[in-house]
Amino acid sequence: MKSNKKNDKKESATQQLLNLKQFVPLQIGDNGAVAIEGEDGMLYTYIMLRPDNISVLGRSEVLAKIRNLQNILSDVAELQMLCMSSAQNYEDNKRYYRHLAETTESPKVKQLCLQEIAYLDEINIAMSTSREFAMILRHRADRLDDARRSIMQTLNLIREHQFHARIATKDSFKRLLAIYYVGDIYTEHVPDFDGMQYMEVNNATV
Repeated sequence: MKSNKKNDKKESATQQLLNLKQFVPLQIGDNGAVAIEGEDGMLYTYIMLRPDNISVLGRSEVLAKIRNLQNILSDVAELQMLCMSSAQNYEDNKRYYRHLAETTESPKVKQLCLQEIAYLDEINIAMSTSREFAMILRHRADRLDDARRSIMQTLNLIREHQFHARIATKDSFKRLLAIYYVGDIYTEHVPDFDGMQYMEVNNATV
């Protein structure tokens, strides 16, 4: 019995660290929206926002978006914001090429370095919307019906203020965790258990 308890403790350690007791289907829409029930008895709902590329917007449009965001935050005081970068950072690369261009005696090498810096800048501009934005709501887990109503009201409010929003799915959560804890910005599908994808491949080839 003691060994079983130890194994149970090890298996639940990661979930306890993440404050993730279970995923709770919200039954809102048809996209598999879920919330996280934490070990603290709270229900956490992540409303994912699709970022706009503000580099192509005018000043008045950017200011309007800022005002809309301020209105949302003032109307729903309990909202928390989360921003996670899911784009590669090329600053170290650019710094290296810039230093090389300044120190090299070869005009051709200098020209190639400057071209490489310009190319990396183009990539950064193209990936300017590659970030994960979320608004987080907290409710008591034992009041699911009240939570659903509050979540829908908040979601509609966000959309009324011209933001593209959806409630996170289980895959959305797993991707956020992969970016935050592992820095993995490439994997689209994250398995429920580490290594599961390799077992599935082996079974398929048997």
